[in-house]
Amino acid sequence: MTQVAAQPTPLERFNGHAFRVLLDCLARPGKIGQLPSPPFSGAPSVSNSKEPNLAAVAACMSLLDQTVSFVQAVDADWMAADHPLTRWITLRTNARAVAPALADFALFHDPSCLALIGELKAGTLLEPEHSCTLFVCVPGIAVDADVTLRLTGPGIKDVAGVGLPGLTQPELVALAQRRPFPLGIDIFVIDQHARCLGLPRTTQIELVMN
Repeated sequence: MTQVAAQPTPLERFNGHAFRVLLDCLARPGKIGQLPSPPFSGAPSVSNSKEPNLAAVAACMSLLDQTVSFVQAVDADWMAADHPLTRWITLRTNARAVAPALADFALFHDPSCLALIGELKAGTLLEPEHSCTLFVCVPGIAVDADVTLRLTGPGIKDVAGVGLPGLTQPELVALAQRRPFPLGIDIFVIDQHARCLGLPRTTQIELVMN
């Protein structure tokens, strides 16, 4: 009897596509990837005045399952485990909502939350891979003008420049601060147009002061 493989669901197609984009962005820092359209809508609001960046939420969710944990923040404050959006993500991924210092993944819904980055785990010298992976939502990512970050390191030929318009200097400083390698946090920056920038912990980040 011939067996026919089941067609992937929209969520499975999204997860596969998003994973390839995220992996490529992390392998080639400075390259701007384009995430696919999220396969869902209707996620709960982040706060009374803020709707979530669905591309960032979906991209983060594509890496979550019952074996990992996550945490969220908005307006420079950690979101509670019983927040509607946290419960919505937990229901769909089975990932555990935990304290920031224990989280395998973190989702910052706006750049002000970068003030909290020091509370996330950065691995240990014996187990540097046991660090958090961070998703940060930003207004926009620019590659042709207004360069604010200069990137060097593995995966970059010479130097790469990228701009993050709308971020304040303290937010840029918090993003650029690197723990001594091999410690550190891998970061995905995602803007309102679903563009994605990968900043692995191996990347050296220098601020460009205009």
